[in-house]
Amino acid sequence: MIRLQEYQPGDVVLPAGELGKGFCILESGVLEVVRDSKVLSEIDMKGSIFGELSEILGLKRDANIIAKTEAKVRHVEESVADIVRKNPKVAIKLIKTLGRRLYRMNRIAAKEIEDKDTHNISNTLGVTVLVVDDKPNIIRQLSDIFQRSEWVVKSASDEASALRACEDSTFSAILISMALPNDTAVDLRRKLKTNHNVLNTPVIGMIVKGDEVAQKKALDAGFADCVTKPFDANKTEAVMYKVMNLDSSARYFKFVDDYLFFKLPPELSTFVLDDIKENMDKRIRNTINEGILKLIIDVSFLEEVDENAIEIVGEFAEKIEDMKLPMRGAIIATGEDADMWNNLDGCEEWGICEDLDDAKEHLAKDPEELEEE
Repeated sequence: MIRLQEYQPGDVVLPAGELGKGFCILESGVLEVVRDSKVLSEIDMKGSIFGELSEILGLKRDANIIAKTEAKVRHVEESVADIVRKNPKVAIKLIKTLGRRLYRMNRIAAKEIEDKDTHNISNTLGVTVLVVDDKPNIIRQLSDIFQRSEWVVKSASDEASALRACEDSTFSAILISMALPNDTAVDLRRKLKTNHNVLNTPVIGMIVKGDEVAQKKALDAGFADCVTKPFDANKTEAVMYKVMNLDSSARYFKFVDDYLFFKLPPELSTFVLDDIKENMDKRIRNTINEGILKLIIDVSFLEEVDENAIEIVGEFAEKIEDMKLPMRGAIIATGEDADMWNNLDGCEEWGICEDLDDAKEHLAKDPEELEEE
């Protein structure tokens, strides 16, 4: 018996924990293989066979097959043995399918062994992003944006150079322009899924703002998300942090030596303000957990000291004061109005410093020594 079934994003095509019978054939769409909430791989090629191993090995499925996009799947609900007896050509296709999987798993295993000694070192090198676009200006713009988070940007101008780069290196994320000629972006996305170096690397589409057709094409092809041109630096970064599962608050907060460093960006858009406020409590809790009792807030990069800037610093200081934390603070501020930061609740005793070295020196002094000054 063969039945064709349609699925919506999030629908379970084959559940884990069941002993399967027969197999499935993907007609359209993209599916994900998910175990313990982690996406192991994707199935996106029309005609792909999956789900047969459960019956062949006599084992219950240990992963869920879930629709990532709208999908159509043919369920062949007959024992594999009976199907093969009736149609030997099916046996050949099954063997080829299993062979490709085994080949890919062997390559992944070999790569893991090869990288074993350097794995920990590479993890300390931070985020590396591959940008695939034939427009040099786009590469420069993204490089400038990602420099704020100290990410490394590599570039490729076409499909061939992108594939070569992925054969030689691993990446934290890959950005592909949906405007590449001859529908290259979708074809490249499909080919990257067979590359062991970037098998689980999030791939993001770059589209022109308002181009809903390109956005739908990207998401249907299995892109993790899209960023729009012209780039909004904050929103672009936010998408990247999300797809890479990174803490977005690291753009503003970080631990340096024995203090928490909170740096306000040049522009405080509504988006940035909401992002900071959303992460503020979590960062204070993390600071307490780390046993850190020193804080430096850098407002010197602000293009304009407006009500939003005063509000966000004041709210942060008030939270610390309300929690009765024995935390000492310093604010890096320049200009004639620098001293006005001491007027905020919770900031009355904080030092106003010209630069980071000055702030660190201030916090290194004994409180009694500061009172004498």
